[in-house]
Amino acid sequence: MIKIYKLHKNQDGIALMVVLWILVLLMALATEFAFSMKSEVNTTRNYKEDIQAYHWAKAGIHLAMAEILAPSSFHASHKDFGLIMEDVTKKSETGQTQSDVTTFLYPNRKNIQYGSGLITYSIVDENRKIPINTTERIILVKVLTSAGIESKEKKDVIADSILDWIDIDKEYRLNGAENDYYQSLTPPYNPKNARIESLDELINIRGIDEKILYGTDQHKGLINFFTPYNVKTNPNTASPEILSILFSESQEKEIMKQREERGFYDKTTSNYFTIRSTGAIDGSPTIHTIKTVVQKLSGEKNPILLTHFWNDNSF
Repeated sequence: MIKIYKLHKNQDGIALMVVLWILVLLMALATEFAFSMKSEVNTTRNYKEDIQAYHWAKAGIHLAMAEILAPSSFHASHKDFGLIMEDVTKKSETGQTQSDVTTFLYPNRKNIQYGSGLITYSIVDENRKIPINTTERIILVKVLTSAGIESKEKKDVIADSILDWIDIDKEYRLNGAENDYYQSLTPPYNPKNARIESLDELINIRGIDEKILYGTDQHKGLINFFTPYNVKTNPNTASPEILSILFSESQEKEIMKQREERGFYDKTTSNYFTIRSTGAIDGSPTIHTIKTVVQKLSGEKNPILLTHFWNDNSF
C-alpha cells in the first residue's frame, strides 16, 4: 500500500519577518522625521534670535550716534571708558554753561538691558591715527620703524611703494613700484594710483605682508597707526607710539602729562568714529555685531552724521 504525504507550507515565519522589517523601516522614518523637525525648529529659533540680536545691535548703533551728536568741546580717551567728551550742557546755579569746568560723560556701553536682550557698543575715533593718504614720507618711515622694521632698505621700499600706490601718475620713486613691477607678479595686477579706501589694500603693496600689516606679538601692525580717512590727529586720543612719531620728545611728554593729570591735553575734537555694536540674548549664545564708520559734520543749526562704512555682519 502506497502512502501519500502532503507537504504543509507554513507562511507564519515569513509574515513575521516582513512585519519586523516594516517596523524597522517605520522607526527609521520616524527617527529621521523627528531629527529633521528638531533641526527645523533649531534653525527657525536661531534665525529668529539672530534677527532679534541684529535689531538690538542696530539699537546700539543709534545709541552711539546719539552720543556722538551730543554737544562737546573736546574728545579724549579714558582707560576705563574709551572715548569720552566734555559735557558742555551742564549749567551752573545761575543758569550759565560752565565752560571752564571739566565734566566728563561716562556712558555705560556694556550689557545694557533691553527687554530680553543685551546691548554692548564701543566708540573709537579714527582721529587717534595718522591719515595715510596725506602723510609725508618721513612719517611713513617713522611708522615702519615703530612697526619693528629695522632694515633701512626695506623701509625705503615700502614707504616709496605706498606713495606710488596712492599717487595718480605712473612714475615710480627711487625705491617704489608701479605697473611694471605688479604686472610681473603671479597673478599680475595694476597699482591703484588712487587714495587708499581700506587699510586691507596695503597687503597688495610691494614689501608689505600680513605681519607688517596686522602686527605680531612683538610689534603693532600698520593698521594700528594709519586710517584711510582724512582726519586731523587728535593728541587727546592718539597712542604714545603715534605721539612719538608726530611730536618731539618734549611735546610728547607734556601731552601725556596733561592727559594723566586732567584727562585731556587740549580742546581738539574728533570727527570720524568707528562704532561696533553687539546685540545678545539672555540665555542664548546667539549674538550679532554691526560695524560702521561715521563722520560728524557740523551744520549751521545741528550736526549730522555721514556714514562712510557699514558692515551688517562684523566678526
